[in-house]
Amino acid sequence: MHRPISRRCDAAGHSAMADRLSRVRSALFTPGTEAARLRKAISTGADVCIFDLEDSVPPARSAEARQIVREALEELAGRARIWLRVHPASSQEMAEDLRNMPLSTLEAVMLPKASDRDAVEACRRAMNQARVPAELPVVPLIESAAGVLACAPIAEVTGVACLAFGRFDLAAELGIDPDDGSPALAFARASVVLASTAERLQLPLDSPWLKVTDLDGLRAAAEQARADGFGGMLVIHPSHVTTVNEVFSPTADEIAWAQGIVASSADAESGGRGAYTRDGQMVDAAIVKRARAILREIEP
Repeated sequence: MHRPISRRCDAAGHSAMADRLSRVRSALFTPGTEAARLRKAISTGADVCIFDLEDSVPPARSAEARQIVREALEELAGRARIWLRVHPASSQEMAEDLRNMPLSTLEAVMLPKASDRDAVEACRRAMNQARVPAELPVVPLIESAAGVLACAPIAEVTGVACLAFGRFDLAAELGIDPDDGSPALAFARASVVLASTAERLQLPLDSPWLKVTDLDGLRAAAEQARADGFGGMLVIHPSHVTTVNEVFSPTADEIAWAQGIVASSADAESGGRGAYTRDGQMVDAAIVKRARAILREIEP
């Protein structure tokens, strides 16, 4: 019923990166070839806009997409939270994506097909060569069997502040239906959530919903993602932003519950009680911590 606690990393190597990423409920992909759509993306209400140089861009248009994205970033600097999805570390295109880009305008770089910690470290090296601000975070996209099995070491790499999950490439690799409830995909999702939590990263982002007009299906997928421990979703269409933001925000009932818990915990503490019962529920430090996290999400 209640939303998982958003966690920030306090371990060495992660804290500065985590501080750069505030809460993300929705992260909207926009193809780097679509100049008008890049500029419109910042008005959709998405928490983050991801300017995409990878899957949505035909290889023959890569150079054109870089130029379009470069111009959009220069124009939109300071007006939105923008991430850049580059090519995988295995591609020579990754370094080209970063070269001559106004990277100081970005909040993060998204690395697709992150298969192991070496891939993330290669991305960081390319970022350093491109003179990226040292505190710019990396968001690895876990979308392969190797990436799932390496979630923990990937999450440990300095510069990683958040993980994201891509079930479609993984399902294609496994030869399974991405929407058929496969145990392998359930394991993969859990691996991403657990690795994020163990390393005290921001809560991870789940895969997008591809059926553009099926908003009921989108809501159900978002609610399941939230219940599974994800903090938000990747989004492929502006019409999905409102629903995703709503699902990943505390409900009125959750806020009322959290306010009641915090108030009653103060009374209990003043009475010398560390644990107590409220409305038939035992309340201890863990419950109070969750309640306070919910209330932090509604702070201005």
